Amino acid sequence: MNWIAVKYFSLDQDLSALSRYLRERGLEHRITEENGQQCLAVIDAAVIPALQDFLQQLEDGRAQLPADTAVAPAATFNAQEPSLLVQALYTPVVLALIALSALGALLVNTEIGRAYLHLMTFQDFAYNYDIPVAESLSRGEIWRLLTPIFLHFGIFHFLFNSLWMWDLGRRLEILQGKWAFLLFVVITGVASNLTQYFWSGATNFGGMSGVVYALVGFIAVRQRICPHPLVAVSSALIGFMLFWLVLCMTGVVDYFIAGSVANAAHVGGLVAGAIYALCTRHLFLR
Repeated sequence: MNWIAVKYFSLDQDLSALSRYLRERGLEHRITEENGQQCLAVIDAAVIPALQDFLQQLEDGRAQLPADTAVAPAATFNAQEPSLLVQALYTPVVLALIALSALGALLVNTEIGRAYLHLMTFQDFAYNYDIPVAESLSRGEIWRLLTPIFLHFGIFHFLFNSLWMWDLGRRLEILQGKWAFLLFVVITGVASNLTQYFWSGATNFGGMSGVVYALVGFIAVRQRICPHPLVAVSSALIGFMLFWLVLCMTGVVDYFIAGSVANAAHVGGLVAGAIYALCTRHLFLR
């Protein structure tokens, strides 16, 4: 049985009324002491958004636990799958990454956007010459190490990466929290871009697929070390992603697209995600 942490409370806070309130509504939960705090955890991931919203209302004083333990049936928690809007609101980093990818696609594929494209490429350029990467970095333009992940060369490139980010990214953001997930994206995004640059020497590359493969690498390692229902991705899906990686490396896919696949970014992201899971395993091994 895998428990999912929802919120931590101080040890001196009495949670008996809250526990009774949740129990009367049929919400399976437990409260344990972890690292000097009380941890409220549930089994069903589907109730987390509604429960977190309710706890925030209690904290802000916008809601109160009833003095009477009797509860009207209408007040029970709904364990159905949250709507897309609710899921998006609870995964703001994933939502922002998809929005920035849409912006990157516009920069690459529209005449107006191409005037500003140089601001997000790994290597800056002006008119008919390229500006050395070292020169740009010396001017403090360190964002170039990350921003190529938002550039997408066509609608299918954008949709493919966005769908994988929506599926896999949401899992990690809910599991880790938005700030930890944002750190994961930055580290693995930079790692995948650097791998592509140093492997190929080319600077005209982009796409979120390096981070997507970092998600695959993280989930594959995490599930072997400490399985969790939020990242319980089927082995068939992991196998398909690895098959696609190998297929792209053969060069076959390049015949069907305008350009070539950034294979080094995929491999760099996959390895970076796996290493990240290993380096942070102390955070989820209890």
